[in-house]
This record gives sequence, C-alpha cells and structure tokens, in this order.
Amino acid sequence: MKYAGELAALGTAVCWAIGANLFTAAGRRMGAVMLNRHRLLVGALVLATVLWITHGAPWPVWATKSQIALLAASGLIGFAIGDTFFFRALVILGAGRAVLMAALAPLLTAAIGWPVLGERLGPMALLGMALTIGGVVWVLMEQQTHEHASRHGRLATGVMAGVLAAFGQAIGYVLSKMALRTGLDPLSANVVRISAGALAIWSYAGLRGQIGATLGAIRDRGTAAFMLGGTTFGPVLGVWLSLAALAHIEAGVAASIIAINPVLTLVISSRFHGEPFTLRSLLGALMAIAGVVVLFLR
Repeated sequence: MKYAGELAALGTAVCWAIGANLFTAAGRRMGAVMLNRHRLLVGALVLATVLWITHGAPWPVWATKSQIALLAASGLIGFAIGDTFFFRALVILGAGRAVLMAALAPLLTAAIGWPVLGERLGPMALLGMALTIGGVVWVLMEQQTHEHASRHGRLATGVMAGVLAAFGQAIGYVLSKMALRTGLDPLSANVVRISAGALAIWSYAGLRGQIGATLGAIRDRGTAAFMLGGTTFGPVLGVWLSLAALAHIEAGVAASIIAINPVLTLVISSRFHGEPFTLRSLLGALMAIAGVVVLFLR
C-alpha cells in the first residue's frame, strides 16, 4: 500500500493524542507512576490476547533470540526508563515544556539512525522534519511553567530528565527498527517490547513493596475506564502503528511525523479540558502539518 508507513505514523500521532487526554484524566486520579504501571500491564495483556487470536500464540515463539533481545532492550529503555524520566520532567516542568523536550526525540532518532541503521535522509526529508519539529516547538514554547517548575524541583533537573526521556525514546526506536529489519511483524514486536517494559517496571515496584498500593489505585470505575481507554489508544494501537511505520519508512521520518502528536494533544485538550488554543497554536499546527505533507511527498 502506497504511503503505508506515513499513514501508520500519522495514525500513531492521532492515537497518542487521544490516549494522552484519557491518561490525563486517569493520572489526575491515581498519579503518574501508578498509571504507567497499569497501562503497561494492561497493554501487554491486550496485545498478547490479540496476538493469540491472530497468530495462534500469546507470545511470538517464532521470534529469534536476537530479535527478542533487541525488542526487550527497546522496551526497557523506551517504556521503563524513558517514560520514567518523562514523568519526572512532567512533574517538574509541566506538560507543555515536558512535551517540548520530547520533541527532541525525532532529531535524536535520525542522528542515531544515520550511523547505526545507515539511513541517510535527503533534503526533502530534512525539510519536512524541520517544519514538523519547528511547528511543535513553536506551539509548546508558548506554555508558561516556570512557577510550576520552582515548586516541584530544579529547572535543570527537569530539563535533564526531558533530554534523557527523548534519548530513551530515540534509542528504543532504533533498536525496534533493527529487529523489524530482520522480518518480524510489528504486532509480535510490540508484544515483546511492551512485555519487557511491564516486567521491568513491575519488578521495580515489587522490590519497593508497592504492588498492593498500585493494585489498589485502580478500584475506582471511572479511573479504570480512563486508564483502559488511554491504554487502548496509547501502548496498544499507537505503539503497534508506530512499529508498522518503522517497518516501512526511515526511523527519523517516522519519528518526525509522530512528533505532531503534541499539537494534536493540545487541540483535543482545548475541547475536552478547557486549555487555551491560541492563534500561535493554530499557526504552529499548520506549520507541523505542512512538514507532514512534505514528508509524504518527499
């Protein structure tokens, strides 16, 4: 199918934008750390069930040891470590600036993918990436969170956490791409990746004696509904589509298209959470969309 990779990446951005708003509602009730644990566990169970239905087994026994190793490392770095740093940045910097730091991920993905994957991007691809990331950055720089940062930690700590989160996502993408290049399908890859992340983060919770408290955080039905909805659109559909995108197009291009996710998130938030959507936000969104069009037509 023509533009399969680009459409999958765009679908990823839409799913993550919807999931982020559902996770916002759930996170306000149970807290970010508890939410991350539940979303990974539920995501792993749902994806394993889908794999069982479609492939006849809940675990990809057909995957090689090297594929599993690469994807497990991707899940550990991307989900368990990267997301932990992202949530730390979220607490210190606030949503706007934390997502701004996450916008560094496409550039880092392209930088790492060049020597590791041998993916050399042409002038049009670089222009599309610049427009997309520039639009996202321009929108998110409008968010003012200095006071929020001073109450919850040092600004430098939040910025460092954001950079490390972006590196975690970029390294996770590149490792996933290396596994997908060997022929493993995206669904099987996603099961391994999210299972590794869930295992790591729940093992850490067990070592800290927080299993009971984590399970107790999901008792409220409304919280559970928001968490399940966010998990469906985020770690399940969103990550599945992101791996499908990686299977068809360059890692840097995929990450750049997905980078419009924060702008889409702001649009949805303005409707459902009452957050302001200004003229600058609209112009930034149009700039990011122009970058996506360039990436489609490169």
